[in-house]
Amino acid sequence: AGAALASGSESCALIAMDPVADGSASRKPADRMRALASWPLDSSGACPAAVSPAAFLDRADTKQASKTAPAARRASLRVAAVVADAAENAFVAKSFSLEPGVEASPLVFPNENLPLTPLERGAAAACWLAVDPKDGALSLLAATAEASLSLRGAGVAWTRDESVALAGEVLFARLPPPKSAAAAAADDSRVRPSFRESLQTQILAAKARFKRATKAELAELTAQRRSRGDKLLPTRDANGFRRQILFLSPDGALVSLHNGDGRQLWRTFLGGGVDAAGDPADAYRYAVLLPWRDGDDDEDEHALILGTADAVSEEDDVAQSRARKTRAVIVDVYTGRITSDVVLPFEAAHVLPLPGAHEHEKGEEAHEPSAMLLVDAHAPKAHVFPDTPHAARAARLDAKRVSFFTVDQENNEVRGYALVRPSETDDETDEGSDPRLYRAAQTWATKFPQELGSIVGFASKPANEPTFAWTRILGDRSTLFKYLSPNVIFVAVAPTHMSHVSDEASAVSAHLLDAATGRVLYRVRHPEARGPVHAVVCENWVVYHYFNQRAGRFSMSVLELFDDSEHRKGVAAGDLMVAALTGAADANRETVSSFAPPPLRVMGQSYFVRQSATTLVATYSKMGVTAHQVLMGTGTDQVLALDKRFLDPRRPTKPTREDREEGLVPYAEVLPIAPKAWVTTKHQVARLRGIVTAPASLESTVLCVAHGLDVFFTRLHPSRSYDMLDEEFSYLLLIVTLAALAVGALSTQGMVLAKDLERHWK
Repeated sequence: AGAALASGSESCALIAMDPVADGSASRKPADRMRALASWPLDSSGACPAAVSPAAFLDRADTKQASKTAPAARRASLRVAAVVADAAENAFVAKSFSLEPGVEASPLVFPNENLPLTPLERGAAAACWLAVDPKDGALSLLAATAEASLSLRGAGVAWTRDESVALAGEVLFARLPPPKSAAAAAADDSRVRPSFRESLQTQILAAKARFKRATKAELAELTAQRRSRGDKLLPTRDANGFRRQILFLSPDGALVSLHNGDGRQLWRTFLGGGVDAAGDPADAYRYAVLLPWRDGDDDEDEHALILGTADAVSEEDDVAQSRARKTRAVIVDVYTGRITSDVVLPFEAAHVLPLPGAHEHEKGEEAHEPSAMLLVDAHAPKAHVFPDTPHAARAARLDAKRVSFFTVDQENNEVRGYALVRPSETDDETDEGSDPRLYRAAQTWATKFPQELGSIVGFASKPANEPTFAWTRILGDRSTLFKYLSPNVIFVAVAPTHMSHVSDEASAVSAHLLDAATGRVLYRVRHPEARGPVHAVVCENWVVYHYFNQRAGRFSMSVLELFDDSEHRKGVAAGDLMVAALTGAADANRETVSSFAPPPLRVMGQSYFVRQSATTLVATYSKMGVTAHQVLMGTGTDQVLALDKRFLDPRRPTKPTREDREEGLVPYAEVLPIAPKAWVTTKHQVARLRGIVTAPASLESTVLCVAHGLDVFFTRLHPSRSYDMLDEEFSYLLLIVTLAALAVGALSTQGMVLAKDLERHWK
């Protein structure tokens, strides 16, 4: 179209190139350049303008224009530009003609009905100009940095928030408790039915139960139940079903959706304005979203968000050195209000939450508010966060129990680190040590040889994993003790350049490592297989997915670890029950350390599976009583739930009486996929990015959300809903039945007394 956006060291400009006219053929292209508009660069060094592709103002005239008269087509071209004015906190939009001497005309963006500001939406990212073919009216479609899409035109104005489609971090959070100030502020009359609506719903429900409702009445009843009801209230419930789901995009858009109907409760944009240090906030990229508690009130809910950006610092007023910084933001999840904003002068590569108060033996040493250690990405240091005496004391109590590992896929190496206080080093003393700073000392490293290939997958256990049973009772009433170390990590190695490796030489090597010591707990080799490998580690088992080249199908393998100590072999389940009832189990409690691990018994089994995998996630209930499921994100952007009973390495080929009594499923080489195993049913979550689960207050229920370009939420019952009634259960019928039984019992009691009296007189 003859126009382009050019950026310099201090400003950017929209430039156009004049056409070659009579006598101007000898002019250089640079001499025919003309600036239509210019803008100074923003504080981050980026151009604040977004320019649209050219659009024809009058298509009817341009169609009639001949090839010998290109000026007619050029005069009909228009280019739009949207600029974020940070000083005025407003967007400015104009349309430009490519003809010389034609001034730019302003465009209405935004309007009074739907105001948009750079502070709430960020800078302009892109725009498009559309022309109505009937009257030539201009419409402007613009996208902002936080993924909002807005259209402004003659009689048209709307805005769509698409930041959820870009979310990389998802977190379940509780809603405000009933009868609280936060609940009163979040009250929504749109989902709370009136007395008339409730009465109408009860009448329609009664007609539907006795099959007296028409199709129109049934459709009206379904619509009322979907738009009104207890599941849509903006407050928490006793069962923990009503939650809010937080979505964080890399640009800093934090959105809260209600899991009942997906409506937006609130949104906060962290990329607008400046940070706590006064620097532009749009330079940060956010990748951490964690729950946070401040300790002031147990009913309050907060979330911690971490983002990193480049920091420019001057040295000797001559040269500038480029460093990294971290922004830590604490948000009240009830309202989206920012309660704390801190800029840290280092890049946080690892977040190490400190153990909670329930893990301390002494109550006076327990710490309730959240505290964590942030590991510097460019220095072997760990910083205490937040910078409070309470967090420093929490780190002093728990730092020795915290370790972490890094996976270096470029060098094909896994490294483990432990935290050491500066006072414990040889070259520092207690007087000069900083209690808020710890040294990250490398304790071990495992480098895989190039002959095995490269690291193609790894997984570790989640923090604070709930475990209910630490034994497994067999069919002969003997027990197996689970190896429940939280330091077990899974690493898979396989060749990545398959063109240089034959099918016979390719193999997937699975390794189980101890993250505290680097000890190899177990390794197994799957010949004629290749990656990528997706895995999940839960309790004492690990499940991983890969491709079997020999069979030409996808495969899944499971490994289970058990404590094989001599004093734990063949222990009867009855003896453990007696010890638990008499208190002898507490007296004989053992502590297992990674530095002195017991002998392990590892069981494994492999199966074929038809679906390809993009991610694997395990479900967890609140107390760990409910059986686990393995949720697999498939290549078709769906979610599949695999029952752990079918991923059991003890599945027998010929079940015995003890195996059947234990409930073991006979072995089959192909994992069965039932139609009800598809969590997303017939739906697809376009570009599925991740699966997040959270336990409900009821032990049988797990909340699940799959996110990508789409969002899909559901409730899972891995062991069925054994602790709840059906939603359609008729409490009125139960009350009527109990009342009838009570009346019948009282009446029959009088009849029995009269009969006994009559018998005695005879």
